[in-house]
Amino acid sequence: MSDIKIAIAGPQTGSMAEHGHDLNIGVESAIRDINARGGVNGKRLTPWDYDDAGEPKQAVAVAYKIVNEGGMRFVVGHMASATAELASDIYEGEGIIMITPGATGPELTDRGYTLIFRTIGLDSTQGPAAGNSFDEDPENKEIVEALKARGIDPSRPYLLRAYAAVQVIAEGIKAAGSEDTERVAHAIHNGKFKTVIGTLSFDGKGDLRV
Repeated sequence: MSDIKIAIAGPQTGSMAEHGHDLNIGVESAIRDINARGGVNGKRLTPWDYDDAGEPKQAVAVAYKIVNEGGMRFVVGHMASATAELASDIYEGEGIIMITPGATGPELTDRGYTLIFRTIGLDSTQGPAAGNSFDEDPENKEIVEALKARGIDPSRPYLLRAYAAVQVIAEGIKAAGSEDTERVAHAIHNGKFKTVIGTLSFDGKGDLRV
């Protein structure tokens, strides 16, 4: 039984590397915790790291690499709006779900795509949507303490949003009863998901309902 691959696509190098660190830690922590509870439909999640350096051209190269790897259906990333927008064109066309925990530009989800989501608010809604006190939520105590025990600051701005993106993918697969991305995307668009950043639901564009 093959694993479910989760691509982590973000800036591991360059000026945005700090945000990429949040992304990697969040995704890998969620995968570790989900696997510890038996995985998804009996399968383990496995992370695959890709560095877009926060650069649009590199993001395109990464997106094509993810497509060409084979068996890659789910991406958490990219972190900047410019990189996410260009990469999402490729993912949508290739039937790959992308959930970004960092890109806030409205253009990302204004193009009628069905496989692109985000676990962060739009630029226009950052007032109510951006508050990051998720590490203080009593329901996250076990996760927060586990992160702190590993020397990780759980209040990092994108870390728990990245964690939540993996939770949405995992629960979407369960709800769909399939890893087919069209069916998973339909489940995500129509479901509600309890995550470390609250109970999330998505509108038809893939934006958070607020």
